[in-house]
Amino acid sequence: MIQNPVRRQVLLAAVIIALAALLWASASLHATFIDALQFSKDYVESQPLVSRLAFVVLAALSAMLVLFSSIAVVPVAVYAWGQGETLLLLTGGWFLGANLAYLIGHLFGRRATLFFVPAETLDHYAELLSVRMSVAEVALLKLALPSEMPSFALGIMRYPLTKFWPVLLASELPFALWAVYLSAALIENRFAAFVAVLLAGLAVAAVIGRRLLRRR
Repeated sequence: MIQNPVRRQVLLAAVIIALAALLWASASLHATFIDALQFSKDYVESQPLVSRLAFVVLAALSAMLVLFSSIAVVPVAVYAWGQGETLLLLTGGWFLGANLAYLIGHLFGRRATLFFVPAETLDHYAELLSVRMSVAEVALLKLALPSEMPSFALGIMRYPLTKFWPVLLASELPFALWAVYLSAALIENRFAAFVAVLLAGLAVAAVIGRRLLRRR
């Protein structure tokens, strides 16, 4: 649902900035945060293959399941592996999860959906997405919605894979870059950069949401 996107993003920004400010304002709290990251890094380095596989699986699940997110472990990954490797693993996991969601929607979702939605309606929206909307517009739609919803829906409506993969790349990579950079700024105690990048990302999401509302 994309109702009141600006108000939602402002509220989210206020909550995140307040939590980050609390973390940076308290030296002991920030030290505890870094100690926790170091503890996690020590474990990750003792299990290099298992930890990377687990991170990719978490990222994949977050692209498929409601109320499941891999964002909370991104700072741990950045602290342990650096920004470049974290970006690669995070994007790869999201790409894998989105493709699995698409496949489930493609193989099983349409049959189930037909119990509730007429085939003509599904075909109408499938044509709207694949013919009348560009890849960039579908990518914006996916970027504005919860990550698991569009992949299932595009699979149900048999959106072409040759277009689905560019949509994934265009929608997942910017968010992965945003999450990784925010995590690095949080770890490195760069408050101004953290706030600026956070607000920029949420502003873009709000603009996309408003644009989609107008098109509805």
